[in-house]
Amino acid sequence: MLSKFFKKPRIILVIEDEEAVASTLEIALNAKGYKTIKTASGHEGTNLAMKNSPALVILDIRLPDIDGWQVLNNLRATESTKNIPVLILTQLNQMGDINMGFNLGATAYLAKPLDLSKLYKKVSEILGD
Repeated sequence: MLSKFFKKPRIILVIEDEEAVASTLEIALNAKGYKTIKTASGHEGTNLAMKNSPALVILDIRLPDIDGWQVLNNLRATESTKNIPVLILTQLNQMGDINMGFNLGATAYLAKPLDLSKLYKKVSEILGD
């Protein structure tokens, strides 16, 4: 059977409202063999996580509708999404912000500007690739 020779790409959900960053993430992650779904909306991101069961969520904190803290709370409070790893990628890089992310259940935290080598390393660590 051929299907065992072809690994289904894992889905990474990108919740990021800066189009340039979201597109860069999409291109970079697709090049590494992941399938990406992206949205600029916290509400839509929460719904997409519930519907698609991604292997990882990359989450910005500053979003136009609800902030990433609330998205993270929603993901952790929902049975189907509570165990999905969440990598926060944000400009908020103060110790209080970082602590807040981990206290709310983030798996990892990266500060912008986006550094692709750090991103690849962190995604690989989280997903065990």
